[in-house]
Amino acid sequence: MGALDGHRVIELSSDATGFAGKLLADLGADVIVVEPIGGSEQRRYGPFADDVADPERSLHWWHYNTSKRSVVLDLDEPGDRARFKALVADAGVLIEGEPPGRLQELGIDYDDLRAARSDLVHCSVTPFGRTNPRRDETVTDLTMLAGGGPVWSCGYDDHRTPPVRGGGNQGYQTGGVWAVISTLAAVLHRDRTGVGQHIDVSNHAAVN
Repeated sequence: MGALDGHRVIELSSDATGFAGKLLADLGADVIVVEPIGGSEQRRYGPFADDVADPERSLHWWHYNTSKRSVVLDLDEPGDRARFKALVADAGVLIEGEPPGRLQELGIDYDDLRAARSDLVHCSVTPFGRTNPRRDETVTDLTMLAGGGPVWSCGYDDHRTPPVRGGGNQGYQTGGVWAVISTLAAVLHRDRTGVGQHIDVSNHAAVN
């Protein structure tokens, strides 16, 4: 039993949300990660246990999904979208890293979901934020770190040699920390006021 025992969180599986969901789960929240048909792409990231490439043996997946439960849904199918809405309405907290506009196209964006749960706390984690002029640009963890400056600071003092990247997905993890902080603040606010929120986390801003 942890500090968040009794709280349930729905996480749409993505590189941007894995660490945030892990932290919430390790703090005691019941985190249900929603995977697409065929399983999350993260299951295909190495290294693999005993060097056997298999979706059930990805050490990357194991690391970021400790303490979580999992369900497979095809959000392109109306029936599974209805199931997703029901999960979110029951949980009251959603963390997702979908491209801006994707959930709106499917009819499961914040405005759609709060029709069933008016006090919903919905945290969106995107590369540049949902309203930024660069909102539709795609990034990797490395390009986020390079654009935000941490790669430059990890090089040598004279900066005459190429910059050095730190270990792990530090860009995604930094954004994940801010997603957790803002989500918990929104949950505390909801507990006092009964009002939910839509949180817009920019990974680029987080690493700057």
